[in-house]
Amino acid sequence: MTNSPSPTRTFATTPSASPTPTVTAEEALLAQIPEDARGEDFYSASQFAKFFIREYTRLFLEDASADLYAELSSDECVYCASALANARETAEAGAHSVGGEFSLPDVFGRGGLRDDGYTYVAQRFELSDATTYGPDGTELGVGRGGTGDVGLKLKFETGSWRVYAVEFEFDA
Repeated sequence: MTNSPSPTRTFATTPSASPTPTVTAEEALLAQIPEDARGEDFYSASQFAKFFIREYTRLFLEDASADLYAELSSDECVYCASALANARETAEAGAHSVGGEFSLPDVFGRGGLRDDGYTYVAQRFELSDATTYGPDGTELGVGRGGTGDVGLKLKFETGSWRVYAVEFEFDA
């Protein structure tokens, strides 16, 4: 008796679409933070401080969004609340600014983690003049730049830095 091979069935499977990962609004905002400012070490805190200070200027550009700045600011940050209120007033008036760029030349800030659980970062800065324009393009004023030191009080929370205080001290 000879065995004949039995027929085998082949089933083709159709690939199913993978679920699209959902990115929350907060995650999309935090993705804008530079990679070197995302760690929980002092180098990252220094880079985050630079990023945050530079973001201030962006609050006053034409068609600016304050969402990222607000997300990174704690409710306790008086400076942050004032900056956000000024940006809102500027936008409501249809005005915007040009210039006011920060240069922060130090690779590392000065400071570190303190016993109170906050990380403090101080850095030198240079600020260029900023010109504010009205909705019709009329120059409304010039804010003079300068040099000095800026200090930030930060805390690393739920995967990113949050700002609790900002203080500028301009050179005489």
